[in-house]
Amino acid sequence: MNRLSKSMISAGLLCLLAACQSAPLSWIDGKPDQILPLHHYPVRVVSVDQQLYFSGPVQVTPGVHQVVLELPLATSSVAPQKTVTMTIAPCTKYMIAGKRESLVKPDFELVIMREQPVAGCSPEEELKKANPAMSLIETPAPQNKS
Repeated sequence: MNRLSKSMISAGLLCLLAACQSAPLSWIDGKPDQILPLHHYPVRVVSVDQQLYFSGPVQVTPGVHQVVLELPLATSSVAPQKTVTMTIAPCTKYMIAGKRESLVKPDFELVIMREQPVAGCSPEEELKKANPAMSLIETPAPQNKS
């Protein structure tokens, strides 16, 4: 095995190990796997909390996030973008779309088409991974007043 192959295998194993210790498994996917209703379109997740993404679905941690969405349409040379606030639950996949009432107006609104649990994911365990310091905090035992 040459040196480059060993380095690639080592890098791959490190990535796998890092994934096991990663933050909770929640996803945002702008390409719904179903036929969309009239005036609903797939969206592209441009960024989450100013972290750029070039393809999806995007893995995110639970909590409140600023998400920039883009609604690419063939009728416009510049795709409209919109910043929305999303509250993400642990172990949840969000299938989202953009609803646009008029092809003339560039504005659109976020529509959550479906939320589904991520298989094999425990929200309690994933939150512990995300906040290891929280598992170190012990709650005081109740005081017995006699």
